[in-house]
Amino acid sequence: MDRRDFLKITSMAGLGVAAASLPFSDRASAAGPYTGTLWVTIQASGGWDVTSFCDPKGATGPDDPNPMNHYLATDIGTATGSASGMRYAPTPENKAFFDKYAKDLMVLNGVDTSTNSHDVGTRVTWSGTLVENKASFAALVASHAGGALPMSYISYGGYDVTGGTVAVTRVGNLEAIRKIAFPNIIDPLYDQDQTPFHSEETFARISQMRDARHQAYMAKQNLPRLKESMGMLYTARSGQNELKKLTEYLPTQLEQSNLRRQVQIALAAYRAGICVSVNLSTGGFDTHGNNDQGQFQSLARIWDGVDYLVEQSKAFGIWGNVVIIMGSDFGRTPGYNDGDGKDHWSITSMMLMGKGIPGDTVIGKTTDRHNPYNIDPNTLAPVEGGGIRLKPGHIHRALRRLAGIDQSELAVRFPIKEKEELPLFG
Repeated sequence: MDRRDFLKITSMAGLGVAAASLPFSDRASAAGPYTGTLWVTIQASGGWDVTSFCDPKGATGPDDPNPMNHYLATDIGTATGSASGMRYAPTPENKAFFDKYAKDLMVLNGVDTSTNSHDVGTRVTWSGTLVENKASFAALVASHAGGALPMSYISYGGYDVTGGTVAVTRVGNLEAIRKIAFPNIIDPLYDQDQTPFHSEETFARISQMRDARHQAYMAKQNLPRLKESMGMLYTARSGQNELKKLTEYLPTQLEQSNLRRQVQIALAAYRAGICVSVNLSTGGFDTHGNNDQGQFQSLARIWDGVDYLVEQSKAFGIWGNVVIIMGSDFGRTPGYNDGDGKDHWSITSMMLMGKGIPGDTVIGKTTDRHNPYNIDPNTLAPVEGGGIRLKPGHIHRALRRLAGIDQSELAVRFPIKEKEELPLFG
């Protein structure tokens, strides 16, 4: 084969992905459309101040010498109609969000990440462990439920280490997706005639040659790691039909909000049957200065993005199949520093909503200076003596049970230190 022929064939390659290995890629062409749960994680990058929304701590008065926040404790709100008494810090955006979604929300307060490092915090929040190079929960569910799909795991940032379980797809723009979906068209975006590079017969022969070469190379390999890596490449190159279907669901116009744009593409990929999980991400939370301004603006973006995700999911008839998990690196320190900011604090909160999540639920409690109470492992009620400290590992054990992967080979490969099985979701 000369260089020109080689380049023609390799130009047929599909979606650009990044991962280490994939053991089941030979099934790529046979994988059917995915219709299971869509797992959406939302990373508030930088370390959100949970006392600015779901675990509010107000000043004791105008003359409080060391206020937790600039708002007063007497102004803290309670979500309308919330039987659990779900509380929020008093901003219009918080009020609108919690009043609308309290019935769907689970709030987990007093979560101890055991770190104030950004890298470690994002890792433990989204993998459940402090240990390096462990797969995120989103990667595990994508691998288990649809690892052979071309966009099984989409990430826009945050912690997306796969541990060699699945390919992670980073979507740059819609034009790139449309070009990848039609690799035999010279200009699929603007050429009304859709002029091909090759005739259909030639393109079919190229595809057959690619598949035959893949099988021949696979037959020669004995090392599982090499076979898995080759399978990964095959998966990346064999999803063109699925990507063509994706283009049917892509919006003609993208939203101005970055988080809304992420939602648009994620929902399109899920509706096309090629996506299991997605990392959404937005920043602005590392507020070492001007904490209130930065936090409240960034939180408003998340509330808008979540509201858009829920409303669009309902409009498409898929909300009953969506789970949303919101988290951050860690929390912010009690009180303010000299720059009216707040620094890193290991105690944080997570929020969840959607399929299988008990709504209007608040678990965990912290003191007036945002130190955590332990919880009873059976009732989940806060206790002043005994009990256990709620950690991300406990949450991930519950998430794995919810996803049906707690007894899988993946759970064995990526163990969690915390062994208590807390009935967080019932």
